[in-house]
Amino acid sequence: MSQKLDIFRIVNVSPNLIQIEVLDFEKFKDQTKDFTIGSYLKISDDSKACIIAIVQSFKIKELNSKDGEAETLMPTFVLDAQPIGFVDESGKFKRGGQRLAIPPSDVEIADESIIQSIYGQIAPEKEFVFATLAQHHSIKVPVDGDKFFSKHIAVLGSTGSGKSGSVARILQEAMKPNDEQVKATKLNNTHIILFDLHGEYKKAFPACKYISIQNLVLPYWLMNSEELEELFIESNESNSHNQVSQFKKAVILNKKKYNPTIKGANYDTPVYFSLEEVCRYISNHNLSTKDAKTGELKIKSKIADVADEYQLFEKIEFEEKATGKINAGPYAGEFDRFVLRLETKLNDDRLNFLLKPRKQDGSEYQTADLASIVKQFTGYADEKKANITVIDLSGIPFEVLSIVVSLISRLIFDFCFYYKTIKADAREVPFLMVLEEAHNYIPQNQSSRYSSVKKSIERIAKEGRKYGLSLMIVSQRPSEISETIFSQCNNFVAMRLTNPTDQGYVKRLLPDSVLAITDTLPILEKQEALLIGDSVAMPSIIRIMDLEEHKPDSNDIAFRSEWKKDWMDVAFDSLIKKISKE
Repeated sequence: MSQKLDIFRIVNVSPNLIQIEVLDFEKFKDQTKDFTIGSYLKISDDSKACIIAIVQSFKIKELNSKDGEAETLMPTFVLDAQPIGFVDESGKFKRGGQRLAIPPSDVEIADESIIQSIYGQIAPEKEFVFATLAQHHSIKVPVDGDKFFSKHIAVLGSTGSGKSGSVARILQEAMKPNDEQVKATKLNNTHIILFDLHGEYKKAFPACKYISIQNLVLPYWLMNSEELEELFIESNESNSHNQVSQFKKAVILNKKKYNPTIKGANYDTPVYFSLEEVCRYISNHNLSTKDAKTGELKIKSKIADVADEYQLFEKIEFEEKATGKINAGPYAGEFDRFVLRLETKLNDDRLNFLLKPRKQDGSEYQTADLASIVKQFTGYADEKKANITVIDLSGIPFEVLSIVVSLISRLIFDFCFYYKTIKADAREVPFLMVLEEAHNYIPQNQSSRYSSVKKSIERIAKEGRKYGLSLMIVSQRPSEISETIFSQCNNFVAMRLTNPTDQGYVKRLLPDSVLAITDTLPILEKQEALLIGDSVAMPSIIRIMDLEEHKPDSNDIAFRSEWKKDWMDVAFDSLIKKISKE
């Protein structure tokens, strides 16, 4: 039973605030336990309609004066409570609505039975539990698993708030097989792709498909026009329009050369082309000469068995300029910096995984290998099926980090999009894409460096749910994330945020304006969070359950403890070899 006390008096009622006076604080303190800001109240009227309100703050009521002197009475307290929903005639909790007659007559402290009944309204087959109520650890807080994962999720928190462990707990819980699957040693149909910026999640998922720069297969020919130009074109150069024009022409022409059976291959078609030949095409234009009258390029000796349109992909020489007869080509000398940039990228060993990917036999990946390339990210790799694919981005050079995320995200979206068009039955293959430290590659920043990845993720944020692709945005700096993407999230696990800008940004975008709990953002303890969204019965302050095993490798280094130990020698030879190799 809830605690019905005769020490409350309602003094003010408005749509978003109910003020309740505590007439006898000593009696209130004696008869209540663990009652704090964030506790729940049940407020009823004579017709038995009732609402649930959450305590937002309290203040000492000013003492009345008598003949200029303060009365010698115990001070009274006023609680500010914010309504968050109502209990209907059938006893079910619903959000919103103003169902109270004026004035309301009864105030009760909502005890565990009332709270438990509110959280217990989700159908058992849809219940997904990863946390308990922060003020009542015995009360589990289930969410509607379908609504939680099918509508994008934001997990936010400053460094040290327990964010990595919380993400691991949520994902581990999501992947758990049922009893029958355990007995039959079968995988369930969970599909998760986690972009791991700091290489900390491999330990949390021992059975994952683990991809790092050492085994990542991501050929450059999968890049679309925006990604290619982001990598190779400097948009601030005066002749960048000519660079784009000739680069685009070379790529399309080379795709047609190597894929003659594919009709309508264009700049964005994910089919093989030779980047080295495209570079040669640009270099040849930079050195070209042309007939002064006809404008035809003057190639000294054409390569036999190569069609005229493909000659510029070969190593060729041009005839010398001759006054009145042979002039400089249309782009001669214009692409000096462009050619140097292309050659520098091609010769950068750090980018070999992207620009010079090779199979074990040394051959290049071709269009026919597209299926195996996509399988590595979706958990369908032939050698090992996996519910979760962890993509370790820690070894990826920063200058191509956003391109890598953009390219993989786009491949996954295409997979989900086209799967929906070919599936033979009603079964779905939904994917959750987890973007760890998302502010690093989908920022508010309008720089062209991030245009391709933001376009890819924004498309998923707006359209992905229709095709079974959902997002989990994880960040310690939510104010730096693209607002277009962040505003599409319907469920929030907001942990401690110490930066005022981040606090204000999150409060502004949260779907529920519940000041009573959003004001606690800077003082939440480790593993505590605000759980707000369509999937939970009511906005709640929760505590994420501890990880039983398989924790992410995200612990901070104990500086002072390490400094107290004896001097540690470093194997510099091995270190330098590692640095040089990378």
